[in-house]
Amino acid sequence: MHLGRFCLYGMALVTLISAQGAGAEQLKVKGVVTQWAPLVLFAQPGDTVTFVGMLGHDTVSIDGMIPEGAEPWKSKLGAEAFTITVEKEGAYIYKCTPHMSAGMIGAIVVGHAEPANLAEIEQSLPDVKIGRNMVKRTIRKMKQALEKRAGG
Repeated sequence: MHLGRFCLYGMALVTLISAQGAGAEQLKVKGVVTQWAPLVLFAQPGDTVTFVGMLGHDTVSIDGMIPEGAEPWKSKLGAEAFTITVEKEGAYIYKCTPHMSAGMIGAIVVGHAEPANLAEIEQSLPDVKIGRNMVKRTIRKMKQALEKRAGG
């Protein structure tokens, strides 16, 4: 009798865990020469993002440019198929260290709403010492993509 109840609880737990991950998507960002494709990626909390085409590249979150409480990341140079899970809603700005000044900066927007951390990202811009204009360009492109998504 106890074994049957244990199996029933186990099956319920597996179903619950499966249901929580059922809506999560697996998204890709590809390193193409010195650009990320797509430049702006839209995701939902719980989605995974895999960076591919990483020969000669890394992916690193930029300090002050991810949502508060979000996990920063840094891949090894050339680490193929580096994957992160985005849990917190907001905007994530990231770079390829060797190609940052060439414009290899990307953005991930998590959630349906306007990113709540947009002001913090813009306030952190003066702290970016290398490639600041490219980061500024990426923020501008992200805002344009947000307007387009909103139908404006």
